[in-house]
Amino acid sequence: MSVPQISVFVENKKGRVAEVVKTLGRAGFSISGFSVADVSDYGIVRLLVERGDEAHRLLEEKGFTTVVNDVVAIALNNVPGALAAALGALAESGFDAEYMYLTADRSVVVKVDDVAAVERTLTARGFRLLQLASY
Repeated sequence: MSVPQISVFVENKKGRVAEVVKTLGRAGFSISGFSVADVSDYGIVRLLVERGDEAHRLLEEKGFTTVVNDVVAIALNNVPGALAAALGALAESGFDAEYMYLTADRSVVVKVDDVAAVERTLTARGFRLLQLASY
């Protein structure tokens, strides 16, 4: 049930993030999750994209350096405390998140070491996990 995330490494220059998303948009890919982290010389654009295998190949063909990682996407109800409950369940279970971000559909994406164990724990606690179509 894990979600494949594409990480794209880009130079820290104006327009590079726009170039990544324009490349995907022109090819008909819809981005459902998006995060940008930067360091001094480069940035990491993290993307959740349906048909991720095709999107990954396209970005590689266009010269972008990419990596695919499995992440957990936890669906959040639109109520106060939903994010706190999800993150609390992770903390109580002893799992550490390497990073996390929210998506447009109110889910929290979490990068953890043991995806399968986190998925089992969260499902047992009643959380709904998301998937992407056709990776």
